[in-house]
Amino acid sequence: MGRESNKRKRGWKPETPSVFSVSNVQFINPPNTTADNDPCPPPLLMSGAPPSAVENDGEFMDAVEKLFGEHTELELRNSGLGGGWNNHQYDQEWHSALVGLEDAEKELVARLLDDNEKSLRVISLVSEEPLGKTALTRKVYNRLDICQHFKRRVWVRVPKDFAYKDVTYRGLLLIILEQFKSFVTGVFESMSQEELSAMLYQILMKVRFLIVLDDVCTVDVWFMLAYPFANVSNGSRIILTTRDSNVASLDDLWNSRLNVMRLSDEGSWALFLKKVGRPQNSSDINNFREDILRICHGLSPAIMLLGGVLSTMESSEWSRVIDLVVAAHFGKGQLPLSNFVVLSYQMLPYVLKPCFLYLTVFPKAYEISIRKLLQLWLAHGFVQTSPEASVLEDVAKKYLEELVCRNMIEIVRWKSDGTPKTCHMPCYLYDVFLPKAKDIGFLDLHHGKSECTSADSLQFLQPCVSFNTGKRDKINWKITFTKIINEGGFLMPKVLDLEGVRDPVLPKKLGIMVNLRYVNLRGTDLYSFPAFIGDLPHLEILDLKHTNIFSLPSSIWKANNLRHLYMNRDGVSIPKPSNQPPTNLEVLTGLMIGSKDPRKYGLDRYTSLRKLGLRCRPESALKTAECISRLDNLHTLRLTSIDMSFKASNLVLSPMKDHQSLSNLFLSGVIKDHQIGDLPRNLNILTLVNSGLTEDPMPVLGKLPQLRVLNVVAYSYLGQEMTCHADQNFPELRVLKLRVLEKLKLLTVENGAMPQLRELEIQNCKELRSSEGLDQLPALKELILTDMPEDFVEDARRRLGNEKLLLIDYSELNFSAHGVWDKMQSLESKIVKS
Repeated sequence: MGRESNKRKRGWKPETPSVFSVSNVQFINPPNTTADNDPCPPPLLMSGAPPSAVENDGEFMDAVEKLFGEHTELELRNSGLGGGWNNHQYDQEWHSALVGLEDAEKELVARLLDDNEKSLRVISLVSEEPLGKTALTRKVYNRLDICQHFKRRVWVRVPKDFAYKDVTYRGLLLIILEQFKSFVTGVFESMSQEELSAMLYQILMKVRFLIVLDDVCTVDVWFMLAYPFANVSNGSRIILTTRDSNVASLDDLWNSRLNVMRLSDEGSWALFLKKVGRPQNSSDINNFREDILRICHGLSPAIMLLGGVLSTMESSEWSRVIDLVVAAHFGKGQLPLSNFVVLSYQMLPYVLKPCFLYLTVFPKAYEISIRKLLQLWLAHGFVQTSPEASVLEDVAKKYLEELVCRNMIEIVRWKSDGTPKTCHMPCYLYDVFLPKAKDIGFLDLHHGKSECTSADSLQFLQPCVSFNTGKRDKINWKITFTKIINEGGFLMPKVLDLEGVRDPVLPKKLGIMVNLRYVNLRGTDLYSFPAFIGDLPHLEILDLKHTNIFSLPSSIWKANNLRHLYMNRDGVSIPKPSNQPPTNLEVLTGLMIGSKDPRKYGLDRYTSLRKLGLRCRPESALKTAECISRLDNLHTLRLTSIDMSFKASNLVLSPMKDHQSLSNLFLSGVIKDHQIGDLPRNLNILTLVNSGLTEDPMPVLGKLPQLRVLNVVAYSYLGQEMTCHADQNFPELRVLKLRVLEKLKLLTVENGAMPQLRELEIQNCKELRSSEGLDQLPALKELILTDMPEDFVEDARRRLGNEKLLLIDYSELNFSAHGVWDKMQSLESKIVKS
């Protein structure tokens, strides 16, 4: 993209970031969890460019563009958006593969699974440089054999400013204990810090665990953390990642050091080829090999960043970029990685730079919900449509994919359908861009008062709501929030994010925030609809999910720009629009139709809807299906039918049979056997709940040519035998989940059926005794069995071995959350001091 192209794009003026967010946050979250909910939002944040820093949007974007000073010649060739949403780097299996660290992975796994060593061992992964310690640990942490071996796994990222007598230590204990909740009767949120430590000690004595302590910065921190893990002799392990070699050099019986080294030339080149999407025999780039290996020095982040830049360009242009890197950057005496960071940022397309910088609003290594990140980009006006892509959400996904493929954003967790769920900015990039973002006024941080805090406070920011007692304080919240508003603590914001704040008291003065585009009240325990929302003329996204709001006033329709409305899955009633309903509404979830004609809500006129979730009664099921059939842009539908007693009732599918765009379908309600053939043909994801089918649905479902994920749940099939046939073979199915099918006794998989199936989960099918053909699934990587009969487990083990089998057993040990402390009064005196 040349300079003239950039000038033309400067006709677009993205909004200056402005967000207010407060939440009770889990500051340290695992990279992989079975929780269905998205990760909690960050603690109290306020971002916005103050008038002294940014006088108008044009100056702001110039500051973003010149983040590292004046433009260099490199920027004249910064590349445009490339690839596509199905780019190979967005494949989950491809993304999780490690290159160049295979030997380190084998060594780490061997130490974790060593059955000859029952005593607790701490394995320290050490490197002063960012060489992939966390990526290696995450890969091993999620391996099936590791999941099988350890009863519990916990991932904790240790805050930089960790202190024993501080909320951070208490928060760390709560995070670990949360993963052992099924072992504990009672609650521990109200327990003292010493009682929590004692409880953890008692649990860990009985359970074989793996705990990851990521980024332990000093020896003092390890000493403070060590006590609850003492005297464990059940084969448990701790992985500790650190840049401080002193942490890993402690002279104790626990410690086992594993140095993470720079990549060899072979490993470096293999990683580079992977990042640019080239095979080993790419003759047109082999002449660059020597220069690339020399300038990257085996430093994996440098290889990844350079590969991300070059992957967007033709190989004929590579020599110019590489020459400029050598001549223009390495002659300045800067750290090599810093130079690649500058290169990657300068080569970003103009539109991606504010999107990338926005991740500095979140704490370091914080696991960000991709759903939420994309919504925030949209609310701030960072996303622009083009002739090729007119839907903003699709363009936002394109932006994210581009940043991932350039290795500037990392995917942390994935959904079962293989699409990304959470992400974060790599730590080595965060350390560079957080102070830069502050310097140009991209964000300011507040402790519930109007003056700014230091940049470091973002790492573990004390919110205005007290967390020291483990409870949210409504009075403090009200006083502090009102004070911030009255003192002008933020500019007219476009984002109000209160996700996770229980029962917030919202001051009436919020109604003056007329520029709000995004209001997130998800999980706030609100019982009534905030009246001020009806006075927000620019509101685009409103999230009321997981609240206690079950009806909305007619004023909701005043928000003519509303595009996304998220409500409770239990169903929310909305009054009939007095005039034309919003024609640009794209997401509507949690709507309760009841027995009324859905056309009274204007449902058939929401022609822009792409995602819809609603509940209906049997009386309105046919009209509802007819309305849905007219929504040509709909790609995601969650449809529930219940009667007056809230029991599953009949669904009607026939009007939706020819729907072309519908790809994700969730059906909760009774389906007649012959209706299975009325499902839309282009489905990628199908979930059946309470369907009550008496005939085996697999022969019909197996003919859906694009189906990738199938969930058959909760009495959806009432027969005794289920067969996946070779001639109706689910050609694209990756994930199959069978849950609570109480009458199922035999599962048969014919040779040739489900050739792409990677994950099979069977849960609580108590009558299922055997399965035929599981060993004939060529792509199967994981069989997850939860609360299954022992004879079925043994049959599966006989057919597959232990390599692919993961057992989840909910029959756990139990401890009382009270009474442990009486035996542990001397806990604090036993803490090892440095």
